[in-house]
Amino acid sequence: MSFLMALIVILIIIFFAFPQKGLELCGIEISFLSKEDFLETASNTNSNKISLINLDSITKLEQQKRDSLKGIEIQRLKDFKDSVLKAEKRIQYPSNDISILFPFFNKLQNATSKKVRIMHYGDSQIEADRISGRLRETLQKQFGGNGAGAYALIPATRKISIKNKVSNNWKRYTGFGPYIDKSVIHDNYGALFSFCKIIEDTTATDSSSKFNGILKVYRPKKAYKHCRNYQQLNIFYTSSQTVNIKYTINDTILSDDTLAKSNIIAKKTILVNKAPESLEIQFKSSISPLFYGISVEGLNGVVVDNIPLRGASGTEFAKISFKGLQKMHELLDPSLFILEFGGNAIAHIKTDEGAERYGRKFKRQINKIKKINPKAVVLVIGPGDMAKKEKTNLVSFPYLEKVRDELKKAAFETNSCFWDMYLNMGGENSIIDWANKSPSLAAKDYIHLTNAGARKVSDLFIEDLMVDYKNFIKISNEKKN
Repeated sequence: MSFLMALIVILIIIFFAFPQKGLELCGIEISFLSKEDFLETASNTNSNKISLINLDSITKLEQQKRDSLKGIEIQRLKDFKDSVLKAEKRIQYPSNDISILFPFFNKLQNATSKKVRIMHYGDSQIEADRISGRLRETLQKQFGGNGAGAYALIPATRKISIKNKVSNNWKRYTGFGPYIDKSVIHDNYGALFSFCKIIEDTTATDSSSKFNGILKVYRPKKAYKHCRNYQQLNIFYTSSQTVNIKYTINDTILSDDTLAKSNIIAKKTILVNKAPESLEIQFKSSISPLFYGISVEGLNGVVVDNIPLRGASGTEFAKISFKGLQKMHELLDPSLFILEFGGNAIAHIKTDEGAERYGRKFKRQINKIKKINPKAVVLVIGPGDMAKKEKTNLVSFPYLEKVRDELKKAAFETNSCFWDMYLNMGGENSIIDWANKSPSLAAKDYIHLTNAGARKVSDLFIEDLMVDYKNFIKISNEKKN
């Protein structure tokens, strides 16, 4: 018998022969494993140890894991939405082509030696030189330039950037909104959508001076600093006859001059060393010229024209003379058009199809401007938030976002830029918050901005414009290196 077999026999005898409680031998207690204990130990030795599992703990851990993953996903989604929102608040470009504004930025970079003109068209939100004035001062301070730019001899509303006065025998005619005079038999309103005439003096005995009018331009002391000065005053006009004019600067008669006969819009320039306290111009003729506006500006640097069209939707460019608009734009030579419209259309749009029709019409306006000014860039500013009452609640107009989207679409399809005022205000119902702030940023009609609100919008836009200008400078420097 082998040793292993002998050992097995001895163990079997122990299991069955010795008591489970053990025995005492010479004062020493000897314990023995029972058969059951031995078999269990052997079993545990030859297999994985089995532990009791707390199913509640596992469920809790799995739920915590799911909650953690869900939290991560929610945060990622929030970060993504915030990133998209931040991008959409900035100036947006078709196909993200930021180079669209580069031709304008290039001119801006060289504005110390050349003139750079921005024509800011808009509805009543930009009246009184709001938004435009702050943009003008910021750019003139950084890139040079003076003066308030182009405006009507009889402005529709008061502007802090200008101070004009005309004799009582002038009349203004507008080519937009509900103010069109049906007695006007032509559609030549020029780039400012208006013209002025001198009313005939029926008591005059001299037929050569039956139309005798006076225009006074004062130095605007309450305007932004760079706006107060100018080196040239331009008069835009048409006249079927030569017109005699006389300048009086600071109450001193300077000289006699003329406006040459011109059947197309022409420009007469008066040069000064610096803006006088007052410049008076007297016009005498046997027939009144049509005055399409004046412009006070520097010899170089930035010029920003504020052109508010109260009640307009931005589709008025198609309604005035192509040749008249073309000629005046040619004389003004703009580098950038800012078109800020949409507010007057929103209240009248009741369907998606209505918003889409408006977008298509607006696209035609951009195309007309670009056809006249192929080298200029167009930047569209969408409408801000507007609210109306529904029962007892104030809510944003239902088709506001659709109108905004259609304006952006029109901009992108014409290779133009877009800036979203609605999102920058805070989106839906934000105008209610703006109206309730102190000081108030919006009027209680929940449509128009206050002066403080207009300044805020202007600052937001300027910040984004300058961010993209700095990117242009960075890219230009990298190319040089």
